[in-house]
Amino acid sequence: MSNHHQDLRLLPRKFKKIAFTMILLSALVITLSILNVLMLDMEIVLTATKSCILASLLLLVISKDKIEDELTSRIRLKAFASSFVFGVVITIVAPFINYFILGDFISQKGITELLISMFCFYFFMIYILKKNR
Repeated sequence: MSNHHQDLRLLPRKFKKIAFTMILLSALVITLSILNVLMLDMEIVLTATKSCILASLLLLVISKDKIEDELTSRIRLKAFASSFVFGVVITIVAPFINYFILGDFISQKGITELLISMFCFYFFMIYILKKNR
């Protein structure tokens, strides 16, 4: 094993189950709030579920895979780098897209949405890179 693989400290694989449970609970809370089974303020529900989904995506990213080797670590690093570049490009380009489409230069996208889209891009890149091993 190389030093890079040994330096990468990831959570045990069981944290993926915790993350998926958190995502399912968030979806359940949103569904119950929309159906008016839970009488909660919708703004509070959306903020709490966004935070819960963000935390669960982070748990998914920093948890070990079933097979964790040097190639997996390299793929993980490439996906991190590409998702960071994606986030920077979206931050720079989004106001211009809003200006040309909506006529408003100010982007309404918050930091939570940006991070969630970066995580989604990360998972997309992981899928593509693992498929092309």
